[in-house]
Amino acid sequence: MKNNFLKNAGFEVTSLGLGCEPLGGTDWGHIDLNEVRSAVGRAFDLGIRVFDTADVYGLGRSEIELSKALGVNRHKATVITKFGVRWEQNGNKKRALTYKDASPAYLMQAAENSLRRLDIDTIPVYLVHWPDQSTLIDDTLDALERLRVQGKIISYGLSNFDNKSVESLVKNYNVSAVTLPYNLVEREKLKLLSNVLESSDILSFSYGPLAQGLLTGKYMCDAKFDTSDRRHRLPHFSSQMWVRNKNLLDFLEILGEKYDKTISQVALRWVLDSGSVDCVIVGAKSCKQIEENYSALGWRLSKEDVSKLSMIK
Repeated sequence: MKNNFLKNAGFEVTSLGLGCEPLGGTDWGHIDLNEVRSAVGRAFDLGIRVFDTADVYGLGRSEIELSKALGVNRHKATVITKFGVRWEQNGNKKRALTYKDASPAYLMQAAENSLRRLDIDTIPVYLVHWPDQSTLIDDTLDALERLRVQGKIISYGLSNFDNKSVESLVKNYNVSAVTLPYNLVEREKLKLLSNVLESSDILSFSYGPLAQGLLTGKYMCDAKFDTSDRRHRLPHFSSQMWVRNKNLLDFLEILGEKYDKTISQVALRWVLDSGSVDCVIVGAKSCKQIEENYSALGWRLSKEDVSKLSMIK
């Protein structure tokens, strides 16, 4: 069975994973890298084993920092990394130029670079980060299968692909994992795929369970983000979305009081209780955030409350 590639190699998929993009040092406003490194260690100590990164995060820096933060535990961690977004540095210190490239030739180069930066012998889960319209996905998956047979990767999968593509590709390739956003704001894509993934024994990973911080209750309708923080361009932080957001946050607050949990813990618990994902990947910048997220485990929302949250549009 496809998801047994990881199990047979001794890797564990925990219900909660850590998103490690902040280790790249960019796109999330002010970041204290020492705190983020400590958060990685704290996550491992708490029993979290899934750590999600990508080669483009920080232009390679996230992978390097993750390896350092995990130390010897990097060999025990279920590291997810991604390829398929190339970059070119700009000498004027502006954002690097990025473009999609999932070609077999670049894939081989990217895999070797990720192995070197992560300082591991094999990548547990290797994902095509985004669809590349210039490359036949069949060619990419054939190359990934060769890497798996060679032992450079244990399993491979698809990130941010549309449902129709996933349904077709999982029938013909050893696709072991699919990653999509899933939260109370973005809930349709992965929900519609869940039956297909389960019947094909494919692991489902979700990212953005707190909608990039929106579902923590920390940000009001007048929240402002500078250009160093990607949230300045995300539609669900726009003032036009505030009525829907406020309805969600108000009900999350009511449920938080009912269960004696924070808003973010209830929002995370909704994803965990939805039955649509095997592992929920949530980012954190500090040990405090890791510990708060970890407290979403060990209890459940009632079916009625899961349903009520699901109906808020």
